[in-house]
Amino acid sequence: MIEEALIALTPVEFFQLRLECSYLEKQKNGISFLKSDKRYLLPKTSALCNEEQFADVSMGWNEDGLFFTVLSKRPYKQSMYPSVERGDSFEVFIDTRDVKTASFNTRFCHHFFCLPEDIEGIQAGEITRFRTEDKHDLCDPNELSVRSDLLPKGYSLQFHIPAHCLHGYDPEQFNRLGMTYRINTLQGEQQHFSVSSNDFNIDQQPSLWSSVRLVK
Repeated sequence: MIEEALIALTPVEFFQLRLECSYLEKQKNGISFLKSDKRYLLPKTSALCNEEQFADVSMGWNEDGLFFTVLSKRPYKQSMYPSVERGDSFEVFIDTRDVKTASFNTRFCHHFFCLPEDIEGIQAGEITRFRTEDKHDLCDPNELSVRSDLLPKGYSLQFHIPAHCLHGYDPEQFNRLGMTYRINTLQGEQQHFSVSSNDFNIDQQPSLWSSVRLVK
């Protein structure tokens, strides 16, 4: 008698998520933080990961780097560091060359985190892990910019990653990125974008990240 084995299949097994990211006009008086604008709102894909959507995430770009806004409907409880995934946090994974043939992080891959509240002076940083000599130096956390607003029924995060913190970032020569994100809560609830970390080690598999075309 042959026993039937149950195999978990997710949408990433069948198609690659592709989208466009709009250009953010640069401000004359300092850093351009992303405003609330539907042009920058990322698609709601939680249903693909069998999750509840509890946050809206926006993304923009320009020559100065990448910009994210997170509007969470879950009240802020507590952040953790260095185990950022155990508390309230936003993690974003970027491949500046969108390489889909690599099964490990290349020197163009990045794993950043951002916290609603600083932990011993740390509110953002890069924690990319490499398995080969093909790597880059991790960025100085002081180079990352964060604005947060804690509200009774949620919180907002504005996160800017400068171009010089993104190895290989050159929109004029290569206008596509690999990208995915993960939002964590203290209670253990998570929201993913293109693929769930319950099924894959997303911090180590850039081939599964979505493809983002940078458009003006």
